[in-house]
Amino acid sequence: MPASTSDDAPGAFLRELVVPRRLRDARRSERFSTIPPTVVPTRWGDVSAWRLGSGPAVLLVHGFEDDNSLWSYFVDELAARGRAVVALDLPGHGESGGEWGMSFECTDAIVAVADALGPIDAVVAHSAGCGMTTAALGEGWIVDRAAFIAPPLAEGDRWLRKAATLGLPDHVALAAKAMYFEALGADRAAWRPRAAYRALDVDLLIVHSRDDEHFPASDTEEVMATHRRAKLVLVNGLTHRRTARDSGVIKLVADFVTSRTPCSITASSPQLCGGTTSPSLEQR
Repeated sequence: MPASTSDDAPGAFLRELVVPRRLRDARRSERFSTIPPTVVPTRWGDVSAWRLGSGPAVLLVHGFEDDNSLWSYFVDELAARGRAVVALDLPGHGESGGEWGMSFECTDAIVAVADALGPIDAVVAHSAGCGMTTAALGEGWIVDRAAFIAPPLAEGDRWLRKAATLGLPDHVALAAKAMYFEALGADRAAWRPRAAYRALDVDLLIVHSRDDEHFPASDTEEVMATHRRAKLVLVNGLTHRRTARDSGVIKLVADFVTSRTPCSITASSPQLCGGTTSPSLEQR
């Protein structure tokens, strides 16, 4: 577990950024409601995870201040196709233990759950979960395919952006950042999301709504539109969280992670391998 922090300004800022606000009551995807969780120990706390089905599974990774219930419709769709599913509550979220749950502590949990409940051959992530998953892949975790929904790809330093919103000086944010990476590993301090996403060497589907109120689709389009193994699909009229629960998006992603045929996705591909696309989905 991370060392406790004092009540000085950097410590308070650190807690503001990395400790998620838990929901009053933990929620579960309906199909997991009668399945006891597998408790997976991590250095950040015991993580609750669920598996449905046998054989290679799709791992579902929610974002910051969310939980496994985000994936209820996804679990239904994949189960109906006979696809095994694993989902977790990230550290500090839902039924999982721990306090910190912002970034690399969740990366560690993703790998731990995959090791405990694998085999995992595909991953679907939403929001901040996309960055956590990207970090895991960059550190050597292997899957055949990854699908990211509404990834955060803003320019700049999140610590400084948060300090600006709170009216705090940069030095407070930088001191808190140093405390964080002292616990997580100094080598991870050099991680940059845009470079990490561009370096991904995996068949990749990215879906983002032009109406996302948190993370502009234009950032994702700028970073990922020319990735040699990625297909970017832009949608209209969906919010940040609803994109992960939209029936058209669910079918599109399920087609992608369910396909058993060899997949070669390029920026110019007219179709996703193993599936079709809805006329309402705009590919880039």
